Amino acid sequence: MYTKSLFKSPSATENEPRINADLRRTALICGRLFVFLLILLYGDITTAQVHGRVTMSLTKPGEMKVEAELSNQVSSWSFRNAYAGILGIAERIEDFRAADADVKKAAVGEYRSERKSRRISYTVKLPKPTLADVSHLSWLVDDRGVLMLADLIPVEVHSLSAAFVLPEGWTLESSFPRDANGVFEVAEPEKAVFGIGRGLRKSSTTVDGMPLDIVLSGKWPFKDGDALERATSVMARYLALTGFRLHDKSVIMIAPLPIKDRQTSWKAETRGSTVVLLMNPDAGFKLWKAQLTVIFTHEILHLWVPNSLKLEGDYDWFFEGFTLYTALRTALDLRVIDFKEYLNTLGRVYDIYRAHPDTLSLIEESERRWASAGSQVYVKGMLVAFLFDLMMRKESGGQRSLADSYRDLFTGRLADGADANEVIINVLGSTPVSRDFIKAYVENSTAVDLNKFLPAYGMSVLFTGKGSQLRVDGDLNQDQKQLLRSLGYRG
Repeated sequence: MYTKSLFKSPSATENEPRINADLRRTALICGRLFVFLLILLYGDITTAQVHGRVTMSLTKPGEMKVEAELSNQVSSWSFRNAYAGILGIAERIEDFRAADADVKKAAVGEYRSERKSRRISYTVKLPKPTLADVSHLSWLVDDRGVLMLADLIPVEVHSLSAAFVLPEGWTLESSFPRDANGVFEVAEPEKAVFGIGRGLRKSSTTVDGMPLDIVLSGKWPFKDGDALERATSVMARYLALTGFRLHDKSVIMIAPLPIKDRQTSWKAETRGSTVVLLMNPDAGFKLWKAQLTVIFTHEILHLWVPNSLKLEGDYDWFFEGFTLYTALRTALDLRVIDFKEYLNTLGRVYDIYRAHPDTLSLIEESERRWASAGSQVYVKGMLVAFLFDLMMRKESGGQRSLADSYRDLFTGRLADGADANEVIINVLGSTPVSRDFIKAYVENSTAVDLNKFLPAYGMSVLFTGKGSQLRVDGDLNQDQKQLLRSLGYRG
């Protein structure tokens, strides 16, 4: 539009098509010249997709030998060195070699050669994990382990065929398909997780057409079928919540936490279509099946959010904080907890929130999640989701809630790589009231004061020596009763 206004005049109107055509030809020539100059300076800028045929061998305790033949000749190889606040991951890589090439280590996890090569080999050390990294990195302890290809394969490899050589009596499970020879085809290595060990047990089902495997190792005070049944009920809830059917087979791997720690009951990570759940067998849960369900309500939702959303950016406030609240609502809907525990949980979260500084917006907290304590992403995010849910129920007269936003998110046409914060804020802020709320509590650093909000909904916070207690007020009007009953209140 600027070009047209620049050239347009009463006498030049008839020449405008010719002028615009000349401009387009000039732009095309300049564009081609720019690309040609880039190729001269840096080589072919269209990076080829590298496929690898990889063999991973567990031949010695605590280490893995990797041999790979790549589809393209490569002269540089890089390994992931940081993830989830964990640094120095690539220090596990040793004895890196490339066929017919003199390889030099440029930095931790960075290898270079003046000659290109298709065949590489190296060793990966798999030391005993720590509590900080046990759910995020590959590990091997005694007769079981978890392999995450993101820290085992060079980042240049975009897809691979993987074969495994395991100790006698060991088996391996994954969400990826394998052929008759036991070779796995992995389209996205950064999302691939493999459970390995002796005595792995697998149960399979489908949830409204979505395949699900439960893989267990170790002894538990619940039956394998109990875990499958609980996971099935949660997946059915989230299919109904989102209206979105997962494309890939989901796998839930349950194994004993390989670290003795009385303070830690469980650790988990959901990567790609795999949930890894590491539980302390000595946690002493009174109701193990109920505890499984509570964990599943959070981790299984990650199969949808963020793992099925192809969005970009740091939006942990939503896929962690809002997920925590949605998981709490799901546990209440499944009658794993009652309404009193629903309020008690929110009270405990409020105490944690008030004990930590709140000077950043939730978007800023998400950007710095791994560089700081990151607790506000979870606790403030959960409280904001709670207040948003209340506000939506009241504003719509009980016709809408936070749950409807998930369906809106998945039924909308989202461009791959779209800005996650922009997309989600637009979905949540669909009305002037909700837009102002999200601006204040997500985009800005407005502090959460429950006693400022809750009286309008027939609730209040009582501060005691044992912590904050959310309670329902005695004198409720009809609208408050209707709203609270929609939450699960039966008083």
